[in-house]
Amino acid sequence: MKSLIDVFRMDEIDPKTRAKIIIRLGAAINDQYMRNITEPLVYELVSILDPENTILKDENYLRDL
Repeated sequence: MKSLIDVFRMDEIDPKTRAKIIIRLGAAINDQYMRNITEPLVYELVSILDPENTILKDENYLRDL
C-alpha cells in the first residue's frame, strides 16, 4: 500500500500517468494477496489525480465506498 502513496506523491510524472500507474499497481497488489483490498484507496487517489478516469464509474471500485 505504501507504494500506492509513493506514486501518488511523485511530482515528476503527469497526474494522469500516475493515476494509470496506481490502477495497475493496485491490481498487482490485489493479485499478490488474492483479495480486492486496494479499491477504496485506488479510487480516492485516482479521483484526485484524474477526476475523469473511467474507473471512477466502475462498479468494482464503487462497491466499497
